[in-house]
Amino acid sequence: MASLTLSSPSIKSATTATAVILLTGMIIQQRQVIKNTYRSCRGMEGVLRYIWIGDFLPPHIREAMDKLDNVNERMVEAETKLEEIEILIERVELESVDGPRRLPEEQDQDTAADNKEEFKKQLFQRYPELRTKIGLFSSSLDKLAYTIDSINSHRDADVKTRKKQLSNKIVELMNSLDRMVSSLNLGVRL
Repeated sequence: MASLTLSSPSIKSATTATAVILLTGMIIQQRQVIKNTYRSCRGMEGVLRYIWIGDFLPPHIREAMDKLDNVNERMVEAETKLEEIEILIERVELESVDGPRRLPEEQDQDTAADNKEEFKKQLFQRYPELRTKIGLFSSSLDKLAYTIDSINSHRDADVKTRKKQLSNKIVELMNSLDRMVSSLNLGVRL
């Protein structure tokens, strides 16, 4: 009788057929995962780059995304600083009840403008850290906006989307700061 050995053609073909059937079954079962991976890795080129290099993004896109990640981290810090400024402004408003908040109707425009400037001068003399924090925060927001604008998107949709989201966040922070600063002068009429 002929004995079947591991090197015989029928064993090899049976093993190959079994492997193909199992692989096909696994692929069919995992097709959604494969499709999502394919999409998230930006197609076959991204999948191959991920397998070979460990990153599905081309180097120039990865560099842009890393810069945007850095800006995003700095945005979180900026939101914290904005909260600190908000608390400081609320404290200043509560502590500055002596200042000329409302001007009498009979005063003319020149006197009202002088009183407004005098109030600001007194306010910032009493609380010099307020002016400093507002100035530094505004400057840091401008630098973040410049950094976002300087990042090249390389015509990549994901980079453009992230840049747009971060730019919108910067605008929100700037508008919040402007509202807080203008709240200091709400009661002053010209």
